[in-house]
Amino acid sequence: EGAMLYFLLTKLCAIDHMYQYSLDSFITFFEKSVHRAKKAENILDRVNSLRDSLRITIFTVVSRGLFERHKIVFLAQLDFNLLKRGIISDGEWNENHFQFLLRGQNKVTDGNPLPWLPDNAWSAVSSLAEFDEFSKLATDLVEAAPRFREWFNALAPEKEKLPLDWAGLDKTPFQKMLVVRCLRPDRMGSALISFIRNTLPDGTLYADCDSTLNNLEILDQSLADSTPKTPIYFILSPGANVVADLDVMAKKYGFQKGVSYHNVSMGQGQDIVAMSSLETAHRNGHWVILNNVHLMPRWLVELEKKLDEYAAEGSHEKFRVFLTSDPSNQIPIGVLNRCIK
Repeated sequence: EGAMLYFLLTKLCAIDHMYQYSLDSFITFFEKSVHRAKKAENILDRVNSLRDSLRITIFTVVSRGLFERHKIVFLAQLDFNLLKRGIISDGEWNENHFQFLLRGQNKVTDGNPLPWLPDNAWSAVSSLAEFDEFSKLATDLVEAAPRFREWFNALAPEKEKLPLDWAGLDKTPFQKMLVVRCLRPDRMGSALISFIRNTLPDGTLYADCDSTLNNLEILDQSLADSTPKTPIYFILSPGANVVADLDVMAKKYGFQKGVSYHNVSMGQGQDIVAMSSLETAHRNGHWVILNNVHLMPRWLVELEKKLDEYAAEGSHEKFRVFLTSDPSNQIPIGVLNRCIK
């Protein structure tokens, strides 16, 4: 499972360049998950404890560095990979059904017989009906049109029973998602989260990850995970004020602004100031935050080399580096994949 989780992380960069993760950083959190796992006398119980701890540790660390719209993508990938491997079960895995869920298919038809149903929904249902399990869906949809229309118009149809014998799909939620995918694709996000809550062990813990924590509490936990070799990287979004939160944390841990806590706004000529602050902090155990590093992408190659030097030499145990930037394809992978995001 550890290998599966790692390769999931390496594929996230296909969504956004900022989502880069190195094997070294993965191993760091792998080891943390081992220490956090509950002890057990029985070997099987211990293995399950290690697996559960690894799963939630990696998911939590990674999801904190994802934009909100991408968190459900990562969570769904985790759930479907576990289902596909048979580690968790929701009935027999059907790859054809899974591909339909991902891609959807529209079949060319003679015409839509239901005036209240969008044409693309009818085409999708006609395509789904080519699977043996759904061969009667299109016919039943027409014959029981008033009942299906009532389900279709519900505020949250994914939570309502389908008409006729299709109500039995509540026992096979994956197949019910296929019907939702065809008739009410706008409700797929909610249907997917509900599916994950019910199929992934402790699914609610994942679906609501960090929902009870405020920004400062999340930052505090990230600080606990950081090391002199592992910077914290803030990927900025509109309205974010990470410097104010970091100022609070610096004060909490006894770092004085301008003395042991250095704040550098990157721009023309600031590379010299940044390097000087880093050198001082590396030797004396200070904090350094470099703001808007996307403005100086070429200099980041030098920063990467300098961080490698510090790691090889060994820094003061209190030394921490913080980076902020807008999403940018010009940020070097070597900088991104070493950071907690």
